[in-house]
Amino acid sequence: MVEVESKQFKTNLKLKIEGKSGFLEVPENRLNPSSRKIRVKFVYLKSLAENPTAPVVFLEGGGGRSTWQAESKSDLSDWVEILEVADLIFLDRRGSSDESLRYTWSQKIPHDFFLSEESANAHYRTMAKAALQKFAAAKVDISGYNVIEHAHDVNDLMNELAIDKYSIFGFSFGSHIGMTVMKLFPDRIEKSILAGADGLDQAFNYPHYLDTYVNKLGIMIQQDASIRAKIPNFSELVHRVMKKLDENPALVTIKNPLTKAEEEMAIGSFGLGLILRLDIDDKNDIPVIPRLVYSIDRGDYSLLTWFVQKRVVMGLGIPGAGINQQLASGASVERWQTIQQEADKSPFGNVVNFPFSAVKDHWIANELAIDLSRPLETEIPTLFVTGTLDCRTPIEQVDETMQTFSGARHLKVENAGHEQAMWDVEVFDEAIPRFLLNQKIEKENTYYSDIKFIPLEGRAKGHPSLK
Repeated sequence: MVEVESKQFKTNLKLKIEGKSGFLEVPENRLNPSSRKIRVKFVYLKSLAENPTAPVVFLEGGGGRSTWQAESKSDLSDWVEILEVADLIFLDRRGSSDESLRYTWSQKIPHDFFLSEESANAHYRTMAKAALQKFAAAKVDISGYNVIEHAHDVNDLMNELAIDKYSIFGFSFGSHIGMTVMKLFPDRIEKSILAGADGLDQAFNYPHYLDTYVNKLGIMIQQDASIRAKIPNFSELVHRVMKKLDENPALVTIKNPLTKAEEEMAIGSFGLGLILRLDIDDKNDIPVIPRLVYSIDRGDYSLLTWFVQKRVVMGLGIPGAGINQQLASGASVERWQTIQQEADKSPFGNVVNFPFSAVKDHWIANELAIDLSRPLETEIPTLFVTGTLDCRTPIEQVDETMQTFSGARHLKVENAGHEQAMWDVEVFDEAIPRFLLNQKIEKENTYYSDIKFIPLEGRAKGHPSLK
């Protein structure tokens, strides 16, 4: 370890928590002796309990950084209930703060990037080729960014901290890493908490997840008397709008986040499908989704422009570590065949796997030491947490993963999306601490909050796109 510093952290209520922060120095690729050394940041917080349970290692999803939560007084306050029962370790994912692992597209975004899956794939493949050339020139071993290396980072840090037994708390891709740790080092894992879980063999999603979710959202709309008269069938509306966009693409003007120049973009059915795939299960965006689709159908592209602006960054670069870790986990031949069959039938195509599907056969080859196509079989006590509105890691996927977990429970959070389920008060403040303390969890379902759809027309509040 390097640059380890003992320090005191504070919550916004001025609660003081002792701990230390530092960096773990590891090989970029443990299978390549000539690869460079990299540093992985961690924060270790001491429990508020006199006799804490095994330390908890939190593995973030998304971009992979979590140490900032210890350094933010308001965010650290959210973790007090867990600190009252265990030491807590935030570990940033390798590569999450390394700019040498990111390729930036410095030209104009292709006018047709959001037009079709084919045009989006073509642009992403162009960027991928340039990115790999950049990484090679900089002597970056991009193959070192995979779940095996992530898992060894976790275990090496535990060795450095002289911690024998520990518990895993993984969210989204962090759960994917967590299950890899459980597979490689089962004797060291006390318990695991997996929220928005991606199994070892589930790095690529089934297209029917999005189809099913659109139908589910349609049922919710039918229960809202204020909008159901104008949207009698949400699935039909979505399909009609997608057909319209293919026949007559919407033209919207966005501001390039890098150059600040205004650029016109053509939006086809793929563009709308990509927005739905990314935002339809975020509880912050769900209330405005019916208005978004309804407004496009009426020729109003103001909301569409806001969402395109939000997502245009996808055409401006490649996060090398993030792309490689997903492709390295991959999909079995059988799973990929099913994905392709479903994509051929779905109006959304294979948008659920973009951008990874775009470069699946246009990236470096990755060979992992373990076969991720085989589900994890374990007796480690595990608590799964899933939102009923999670489209990325839906309940049916988690139920599939649980079949080989002999000591698992599944806590479902009604009306929570992918990013909200674990933060439900009854989950985070009650169920998880009780689970860590070997206490009984009474409930199998909790309720996050009501969803109130935004009016389809007129002035409205409740979402930043409406400002």
